Amino acid sequence: MTTVVERKFVNLRKRLDQLGYRQPLGVESLPLVEKLFSDLVHTTESLRSTKLSAGKIEKECSNFDVVLEPYREENARLTRENNELHLEVLKLKEQLEDQVKDLKATLRKFEHENSDMKFLNNQYIHKMRSLEKENKAKTDKIQQLQEKNLQAVVQTPGGKKRNIPFRRQRMQIDQPVPPSGIGAYPVPQPNDPYIADLLQVADNRIHELQIEVDDLQEKLEIAEREMKNYSKQ
Repeated sequence: MTTVVERKFVNLRKRLDQLGYRQPLGVESLPLVEKLFSDLVHTTESLRSTKLSAGKIEKECSNFDVVLEPYREENARLTRENNELHLEVLKLKEQLEDQVKDLKATLRKFEHENSDMKFLNNQYIHKMRSLEKENKAKTDKIQQLQEKNLQAVVQTPGGKKRNIPFRRQRMQIDQPVPPSGIGAYPVPQPNDPYIADLLQVADNRIHELQIEVDDLQEKLEIAEREMKNYSKQ
């Protein structure tokens, strides 16, 4: 063997012995063993470097876990609160829908009652006018009978009857009456106090129902706007 080959052989043999590889080594297999040994050393160094990098990365990840833990807890808390708020929004939306339904039902009820009261009021007005017309007809009839009978019969306390000539009252107008500034005559009130009271009660009830209908309409509009706002969330 030449000096260079011998030196390589001795160095390789020594390194193999140090690593525990004491099997026989021939000169003809020296290049192959040298190449394999070089690859082994390179692989070992790469493995050591990889382990060091992995340990460093693992340590950094551990540090990241420590840093991220508060954020994870905060994220979990925010998620719970978000879910609770979502359920609360759904609950409020359902309550608003029920409230809107109740308001609509109450509004329809008052509208129907208001319509019934208006109809009843019209019936009372019609009855009042009918009674006034009937009363006027009776008054005219009495007036006609009085005009036909030119004498009035008066019965005295003694039971005697005396005929008194009927005299018409006459009024002389010196000048025409100036025109009135009133544009329209007021609606005549019924002579029957019961009918007048019924008309007054009906008018008051219609006024109260109209106020309640307006109030319910306003509440209904507010509830519908709130429900739309919750639907957008």
